[in-house]
Amino acid sequence: MKRRFSCLLLAGLLGLSLAACAPRGSADPSKSQSAGADDPDTLTIAVTKDENTLAPFTYVSSTGLTVNRLVYDTLFTTDTDNNVIPWMVSDDYQVDADSRVYTFSLLPGQKFHDGTPLTAEDVAFSFLYCAGQNVAQLRKIANQIEAIEILEGDTLRFTLKESNISFLRDGLCTMRIISKAIYENEPDGTLVTESVGSGMYRLAEYKPGQYYRLEAVGDYFRGAPRVRVLQMPIIEDPSAVQQSLLSGELAAATSTVGTEVLEAFRSKPGMTVFASAGYSPVMMNINCGRAPMDQSAFREALACAVDVSGIMHTLYGDYCSVGTRGLVRSDLPYAAEGLDYTYDPGRADTLLDTLGYTEKNAVGVRLDESGAPLSFEILVYANNPLRLRMAELISQQLRQVGLDLRVKAMEMDTVDAYVWPDFEVSKGRDYDFAMWGWGSSISPDYLVNLCAGDYESGGDNVCGYRSDAFDAVVDGALREVRNMDQMEDVLRQLQEIVAEDPPLINLGYPDSLQVCNTALYGGWKSMKGGNVVNVFTFLPEH
Repeated sequence: MKRRFSCLLLAGLLGLSLAACAPRGSADPSKSQSAGADDPDTLTIAVTKDENTLAPFTYVSSTGLTVNRLVYDTLFTTDTDNNVIPWMVSDDYQVDADSRVYTFSLLPGQKFHDGTPLTAEDVAFSFLYCAGQNVAQLRKIANQIEAIEILEGDTLRFTLKESNISFLRDGLCTMRIISKAIYENEPDGTLVTESVGSGMYRLAEYKPGQYYRLEAVGDYFRGAPRVRVLQMPIIEDPSAVQQSLLSGELAAATSTVGTEVLEAFRSKPGMTVFASAGYSPVMMNINCGRAPMDQSAFREALACAVDVSGIMHTLYGDYCSVGTRGLVRSDLPYAAEGLDYTYDPGRADTLLDTLGYTEKNAVGVRLDESGAPLSFEILVYANNPLRLRMAELISQQLRQVGLDLRVKAMEMDTVDAYVWPDFEVSKGRDYDFAMWGWGSSISPDYLVNLCAGDYESGGDNVCGYRSDAFDAVVDGALREVRNMDQMEDVLRQLQEIVAEDPPLINLGYPDSLQVCNTALYGGWKSMKGGNVVNVFTFLPEH
């Protein structure tokens, strides 16, 4: 099966129609030329978290993933409209009719930042090496592969153990290509501290807790980047980022801004707000393995007691999409209909009474069977004021049905250690509730990653959710998927299951609102569900 069918299949399954409010380009990377004469030599862009050395096994959040993509290439990528396109490979790649065999050839002229050529051996090694690493997402990709063959020249053939129509997006767009020479003698990838990729920028300097300095690769195979140096200070305080943007100290930031400051930026000469539909969900995680949250009826009571729509519109106005019980953004082509949350405190009270929590203490908090109050903690990043406010609103609403929820603000790394220790869900979790989010929910595999009980499939199952019905579909019908219609049907089945047996509360999807100084640089490209700090922003004009 040739490239045209593969791209149409993914476009049909994942195609999106929401346009950004600000102008953006749709650069064709195959038509790159040299940088423009008026492009700045240096841009200062804030990074909102220290992401270690930015290597594929050391960065810790979606911010690190954003910057990492400038340093490490992937075989395929997604363009500004979120369509899968070849990046390191020629456009005559092939996918067989079962979406099990993928064949492609590397484009010439690629090399690592240390000057060594990038070969098919490095590509094969990148996938095989990750099978033994502790990064669940990368290990999952590697473990889908039955064989990798290096054919004539720099042509590779990947054969998967099972059919997977999402492998272009979820595998080949995700796996960073690393140098075999650097990693082959180190079994633990986290111990490799040097960051040597093949991307358009190389990591020239890193001062922990202070800044990154990226320098353009002048002979990059797609053409020299338009900006020679990206100076990236680490600024964790959102208010400080916004003030630095307004003052002109920053040209952009990897983070978004809140709706309350939009007019201040829009009235500032030279500043442009890039607004696009957001696909990064914000949610209330529930530890499904801890009593009484291990009871489906208790989690159902929580879902009825929280005014999901009211909270989202209070905090984001019209700049959001409200979440659904199916945990999938409602405008995606495979979203099941009729799964909206219903705010019903009366039903929440009834469910809690039915579970036996009828007695209350002097301040109206329900008591468990031992007479202890149903008091819980919800963990929140201390530097995220919107999530803090969201947790406070949820706490107020749960108090109305007799549940005591105390908001506990902590450093990001500390929250992560409780919710997702070492970013490996098989290591368990130690929390009641947590305000949480993910980098993106566009992929069809998102729901499986989030909820599958097998942690190889459910690598993002930080709630410890277990559902026999859900897992039966994953292990059965999902494995038989061969086309778009079948995939959409299976995804809708999974949404119906989590709607009836909630693993968490998906509040919704804030729009992506980023501010860039277009007076300093005019090449910013907004991506659907992505970041203005991306390869197309710096790719040479065509």
